[in-house]
Amino acid sequence: MSHDEDFQDPASIVHLFIALTVLIAMPLLPMLMGWFTILV
Repeated sequence: MSHDEDFQDPASIVHLFIALTVLIAMPLLPMLMGWFTILV
């Protein structure tokens, strides 16, 4: 089994997508929480 087959695994693609989403979302969380605090 070659390493190329790892990229055909849907689970690894999902994990990569989740990791990218977390990296993008983390800096936005304080801003969203600030808006939530202002609105409440």
